Amino acid sequence: MTLLNFAIKSAFVTGALTAGAFLTGATIGMLVNKDKVIDKVKKMQIKRKKN
Repeated sequence: MTLLNFAIKSAFVTGALTAGAFLTGATIGMLVNKDKVIDKVKKMQIKRKKN
């Protein structure tokens, strides 16, 4: 029973660390690419043609 409890606790800790690392990486990636994303959104805006 002790081995089973240890395996469950280890899996939970591993999952928590993995999720935390993913969220941290995603946040850093968004902050680093913030300017690039804003530029892309500005370029994607539809411009009306002048006739």
